[in-house]
Amino acid sequence: MAPETTSPRPRRGPGRPRGADSTARREDILATAAEVFSAEGYRATSMSEVARACGMSQTGLTHYFPTKDVLLQAVLDRRDEIDTAQVRPPGAGRPRGWAFLDSLVDLVRHNQTQPGIVRLFTTVAAEAVDPGHPANAWLRRHHRTTAEQLRAALAEAADDGRLAGDAPVESIVRGVIAAMDGLQIQWLADPGHPDMAEDFAVLVAALRRSWGR
Repeated sequence: MAPETTSPRPRRGPGRPRGADSTARREDILATAAEVFSAEGYRATSMSEVARACGMSQTGLTHYFPTKDVLLQAVLDRRDEIDTAQVRPPGAGRPRGWAFLDSLVDLVRHNQTQPGIVRLFTTVAAEAVDPGHPANAWLRRHHRTTAEQLRAALAEAADDGRLAGDAPVESIVRGVIAAMDGLQIQWLADPGHPDMAEDFAVLVAALRRSWGR
């Protein structure tokens, strides 16, 4: 009897890094989970539902994300990475002073092209106000990080002589964050809502007229 032979393992394609398939699969899972969480809500969604939507077994899903809490955190972190890349492209520094607020207008405009991600944020944020929710720490960190970036930008504007000395910095910071979150809710709730980026641009322009120099 001739010796049994086995087919050689297929060679990895040129330029295809080891682990590329795993990385791509992970990104697919995050994108699908974001859609499911935004449509059904985090608490109402099971890992088996996410796995089914991904076209894989629950065991396969937990190979990448052991628990639903871990998966949610990864989805939210990925969302923040995408937003950061819009405000500060790789290799570029954060826009300085008032230019940072202008970059937030661009971010709002970008978010209008991805309603699923906006819906995910608003859905999870509403649930995460509960201190016991697994995303509560993320929500507080998200708002704290945004507030710190706004304070830094306004401090730069002051250093450049482009912010009034009596500007209510903390009120501006809280108002900008509230406007971004609130406009998203209005935009999602009303299909006839016009351009939320333009609405936000009006707010930034008004702040510059009132407190800019």
